[in-house]
Order: sequence, then structure tokens, then C-alpha cells
Amino acid sequence: MQQLSVKLNKFGEKLGYLLSVKGWSQQYLADKLCTTQQCISRWVNGNREPSLDDVLLVCYFLDEDPNELLGFNDIPKKDYAKFDNNSRNK
Repeated sequence: MQQLSVKLNKFGEKLGYLLSVKGWSQQYLADKLCTTQQCISRWVNGNREPSLDDVLLVCYFLDEDPNELLGFNDIPKKDYAKFDNNSRNK
């Protein structure tokens, strides 16, 4: 099976960047999401993945497109066919 050289786990990296651009602390976002700063820190550091509901709430509060925040816009269109082929070969 062919491996893709696309990094799919970009949520934390992009979340950290967006927080810094907006001047928001992890605690500020945590308060908006009714969670803890430690939870946000785990997402930013890649130690834990957020639920889909959490991703959508983060996108709402940051006014960000989910595809952008999850890194799907970083995947070249030609590579989508590779994903499709890999899923069929399982």
C-alpha cells in the first residue's frame, strides 16, 4: 500500500497559531468552550484529539473554516485520489 506524505494531524498546530494571531490565551478559549485550559493545551500539543463537536465549536468561536483548521485545504487535489484508492484496497 502506498503511503501518503501528507500530515493530517494539523489541528493543534493551527489552533495554537490562530490563538496567537487573535491574542487569545488557551484559558480564554477554554472558558468559551466550557472546558479546561489543560484540555486546550493537549489539543495544541497534539496529545489528544478533539471531538467533532469540539472542532465545530472551536471553528465557530475562531470564525474559521473546519477544512482549514483540520488541514484538509493543505492536501493537494491530486492526492485525494490516493486516499480513495487506499480505502478501496483495504
